[in-house]
Amino acid sequence: YTFVLLIVFLLEIIVGSLAYIYETQIETELQHTLNATFMEHYAVSEQQTKAIDSMQQEFSCCGAVRFEDWRHSVWLRSRRKNLIKPTEGRLVPDSCCITVVSNCGLRDGPSNIHYTGCIYGMMDDLKYHLIILGAIGLGLSAIQVFGMVLSCCLYVKLKDVLD
Repeated sequence: YTFVLLIVFLLEIIVGSLAYIYETQIETELQHTLNATFMEHYAVSEQQTKAIDSMQQEFSCCGAVRFEDWRHSVWLRSRRKNLIKPTEGRLVPDSCCITVVSNCGLRDGPSNIHYTGCIYGMMDDLKYHLIILGAIGLGLSAIQVFGMVLSCCLYVKLKDVLD
């Protein structure tokens, strides 16, 4: 039993160490993926459009990294009529606005839009949840160490009784 707990404990240490080591890579990958999703799928896919709008409103943000990201989007460059949300002259989606009203994204420099990108809110949220998971893992590992100590004590006690 002690050896099983020891193996699980060592695996937890390895996974925690790898998560810490690859934290910067996760941030870079998240930034790239989020930017690609915003730029290529907004107003093309209904589900992703709703998700992006919801994210921008929830995190009070605009664009993946900054509000200027929308200048390079398929949504803004395209004049196709088959888009889910046509641009209608807007430079940022209405979900970027602090107070969301129809066509509030007509200008990309008004005081009514969020200037920061969603990556920062997502990373803060992700780091918060990782801290919670780390605390839970630390608590569980303390219980495992306590279990290993108790199993060693039990082994010594049983060895004394059997001898």
